[in-house]
Amino acid sequence: MTTRAIGAAPGGPTQSGPRASRSLDERGVGLVEIALALVVVAIVGAVLYTYFASTAKTIETFQQERPLSQARLAADQATLTAIRTSLQLYYGQHGGWPATKEAVAALMSPPPAFQCEGNDFSYDPATGEVRLLRNDLVRC
Repeated sequence: MTTRAIGAAPGGPTQSGPRASRSLDERGVGLVEIALALVVVAIVGAVLYTYFASTAKTIETFQQERPLSQARLAADQATLTAIRTSLQLYYGQHGGWPATKEAVAALMSPPPAFQCEGNDFSYDPATGEVRLLRNDLVRC
């Protein structure tokens, strides 16, 4: 006569020790589950990185398009109007136009500053005419 462990199937091996009392719910986390969780976290991280990188690129593109270029150009045109006003006052007081562009800039206090990058004005001493070098939105 053979002895069987209580609850063991007939003809099956008998188990004893600490593993015999653990059920399927108490197995713990295996290597496959850890690897699967790491893969899911890596995929989510890649998606989030792509999203934030594209958002940063969109913001950079938006800044490069310079949505404020119209306001900057309007400010430059206002500065040009101030230069013309100073020239008219100079002409009224002296009966002629200043000889150089530097003399025109010296009439302004502070000297004219333009908002569009690289913008400046041109001056014709014979006629007293001033113009912006960059007077379009694309280049401002």
